[in-house]
Amino acid sequence: MTPTTLRLALASLSLITLPCLSEPLLWGYSPSDPPPYVQLQGNELQPSLTRTIGEAVADATGREVHFIATPNNRIDESLAIGRIHIICNTLPDWLSAPEQLLWTQSLYEDADVVITRQAQPAPNSLDELQGAIVGTTLGYHYSPAITAAFDQQAMTRHDVRDLPTRLKMLERERLDAVIDLRRAVTHVLPENQSTFHISQWEVEHFSLRCAVANPTELDHQKLVQQIDEMINTGQIQEIVTRFD
Repeated sequence: MTPTTLRLALASLSLITLPCLSEPLLWGYSPSDPPPYVQLQGNELQPSLTRTIGEAVADATGREVHFIATPNNRIDESLAIGRIHIICNTLPDWLSAPEQLLWTQSLYEDADVVITRQAQPAPNSLDELQGAIVGTTLGYHYSPAITAAFDQQAMTRHDVRDLPTRLKMLERERLDAVIDLRRAVTHVLPENQSTFHISQWEVEHFSLRCAVANPTELDHQKLVQQIDEMINTGQIQEIVTRFD
């Protein structure tokens, strides 16, 4: 084999093996996020909005993706120590050091709404929830007004493991109300159900984003650029529409 042929062979080999050497994308998700954001079977993430977006981003960047369950109270630590590279469905206000992270544009909109029994009038303000026992999500960041109401014991916060359980407790009058994401509530409840009110009043409206660790790493900067491009071209919205 001539030197030129050897160089060409080595160059071809490097092109073939390079994708295999790429570091897998460690995609965090909160196991307490309700469907359609997260759907679990045992400890495995099933087809869901989070998984579908993660796989689409991985395909676009030519990387393998591993989905890592990351409880809400461990997100900051997991990003800091490299246990995960990215987590979506979050906001800067929900993390302790958002300035140390990269942030994508908004992936999608959602809002916290109040669910009550049909026999009760739907609340239109916090004043109408005074004294209520409210079903909530462990580790979830509620609006400053809601958090203050819990801290001042104007309402009682009752963390419950998942949305279906919260709704069952509400139906059985073990809770007075539930606060949850509108997309999740409309996903889990039948369209013409007559058991619950879903408030038109929004406790808080937000534009959910992805947080990416290690802002100085070129691969992570490219990851944010790729997600933003997928947002701008409508690819992310097309995925979201499938789950609405």
